[in-house]
Amino acid sequence: MNRHRHRRLAFLAAPLLVSSVALAPAYAAPGRPSAAGARPVPSCALVPNDTGASGKNKGYDLHLSGFPAQQSVRIEGPKTALKTAVDDQGELVRQRVRYGTYQVSYRQEDAQQSVHCETPPRKNQDGGKQTVKVTRIGIKTLTKDQTVDCSTPQKAEFDGLIEVTGTGKVSWYWTLLSSADPIQQRSHTFEPGNTGHSDLLVVPAGTPTTASKAEVRVTLHVPKFNLVKESDLVTFTCKQP
Repeated sequence: MNRHRHRRLAFLAAPLLVSSVALAPAYAAPGRPSAAGARPVPSCALVPNDTGASGKNKGYDLHLSGFPAQQSVRIEGPKTALKTAVDDQGELVRQRVRYGTYQVSYRQEDAQQSVHCETPPRKNQDGGKQTVKVTRIGIKTLTKDQTVDCSTPQKAEFDGLIEVTGTGKVSWYWTLLSSADPIQQRSHTFEPGNTGHSDLLVVPAGTPTTASKAEVRVTLHVPKFNLVKESDLVTFTCKQP
């Protein structure tokens, strides 16, 4: 009799075991959304834009993606502070932006959020070829002739200007009075849309005496383009007692 009872209990337990195995795949841990329902992650990146027909790189574009549809955003970067919105797909492309570091901020679920944009290493524009050409240089004399205290050392300020077309690196240097020795050597890399650069120079002018004046003059040299520009003469006269 015991043998028949054991066979009957085994038969009744079998459907329960099968049912528990069949239900296992439907179980999901609470609080963990499935991959299919995951929300896109907002991101942005600075991307070199397509090369033109001439093979010249035109600069950089800023790409935003993964934002909620029509999300209002604020873009901050080099000389940029812009409020705008993404499209229905949560995307936005700003063309011909300056190279540099960008950040996008927005509000989501009553909280301020921000995304730091990916920035690629800077590359030479125009396919690595420098097309820069200096078209003009100039000097603005910021310090005027003046009568000063005889015991006080003086200094003079000059603002150099370099104007170009194209892109690439330009180097220049300054000399003082009749000397040929450089007192400052500098350079600047011009990017698309950047056609001018200002260079402030401050030089000592010495101390005037009752018997003589202190004078200073500088000269700007751009040797690669054989350009030279001389400033006005600045004179410091000793104040008479």
